[in-house]
Amino acid sequence: MSNQISGKVIAVSQVQSVPSKDASKQPVQMRQLLLDCTRYDPYTGERSQYENTPMFDFKGENMKLLDGIQKDDVVTITFDVNGYKYKDADGKTKVFTSIRPYQLQKRVKKQDAAPVSDLPFDKPNNNDQIF
Repeated sequence: MSNQISGKVIAVSQVQSVPSKDASKQPVQMRQLLLDCTRYDPYTGERSQYENTPMFDFKGENMKLLDGIQKDDVVTITFDVNGYKYKDADGKTKVFTSIRPYQLQKRVKKQDAAPVSDLPFDKPNNNDQIF
């Protein structure tokens, strides 16, 4: 099942090498994206007092999704949430939850959008009737 979340990019990391838990495997390459998804009131513009800043780990081929993404860009991330059971050193069952982003869409800011005068339908033709 996929989920989506939108927000403003706080930071994008460079490629990092993380040791694999399996000693025989190569280190895992990843990049991280920190996203500000704090809710705000659309009428007053006030931010919630409860910050929401999730970190997304882009691994393998998905790292290229972060190319061209910069601080303050507004993005929508599509991701899966997965949970894995494992036994800790004491034999107790624990659950590890991971968030796997697999799609990233950069949103167009209002000032980046084409001006209304440049749109092909802004000059009505006298022969065209809208209603």
